[in-house]
Amino acid sequence: MAKTRRAILKAAGAISALAALPLPAQTPTPTPTPTPAPEKKPEGLAKLARERFAKFLTPDELALIDDDMAFVETRGGRLRGYKLANGEEPVVDFRVVRK
Repeated sequence: MAKTRRAILKAAGAISALAALPLPAQTPTPTPTPTPAPEKKPEGLAKLARERFAKFLTPDELALIDDDMAFVETRGGRLRGYKLANGEEPVVDFRVVRK
């Protein structure tokens, strides 16, 4: 593809012409009403944190810990579910630093 001023101006003109075209009418789709999530009992990390630190925390702080630990567990599950390709492995650069 030529990188001349003329080619750039043609591309800019084509983009502006496409922007001027009317879009097809979209009918709004009704959004389903979210069902309230059932009250979850603490699992895994939250249960461990409750066992260790419950005597030091207020009920509000315990609820925050439950939420935080649930977020950590779901994020960890998402990360474990993402499969890396061969070229996407983390780079291990081992260097010995001597003083």
